[in-house]
Amino acid sequence: MKKLVTFLASCLMLGTFAFAEGYICANDLEAGEITEATKEEDGFVLNANAEKNITIENKPVHKSPDGEDYTVAIKLNGSGKPDYRSISFPAKKGETIIVHGNSGSKTDTRPLVVIGPDGKTVKELPMGPDGQAGTVATEGKVKAPADGTYTVFSKKSGINIYKITVSK
Repeated sequence: MKKLVTFLASCLMLGTFAFAEGYICANDLEAGEITEATKEEDGFVLNANAEKNITIENKPVHKSPDGEDYTVAIKLNGSGKPDYRSISFPAKKGETIIVHGNSGSKTDTRPLVVIGPDGKTVKELPMGPDGQAGTVATEGKVKAPADGTYTVFSKKSGINIYKITVSK
């Protein structure tokens, strides 16, 4: 019996490392200020410091393109870099990274930069303006070109992130 339990535990751990699939949803986070790197589930990390913080904030209801309600946002609070006002997460080559978010502006679309494991920009995802309550979040997608850690941050001014999903 011990061998069976050990074998099953080993299989579960190996399975975790073989697939990087996961997500972070602002609805699952507690409201407040993030002023240091904070690890969340599925390998997601909110990168912040005292001067370049991130805010988890209750918001009027926004919708995902498929109808999910978002009532909390991860506010990047301005332009960022890989080590602050950003979110890092693992992805495997060929997996799809999907971001639901909006610009912090009511009128301007803002670029969300996706950096790959090599530190180079993989893609810039346009995040549309944040309108009234009930606004549908912008959905941006990109395929991971390699295994490793990816990071997203605003190239210019604030962006509100509702959910990031990594899947096959």
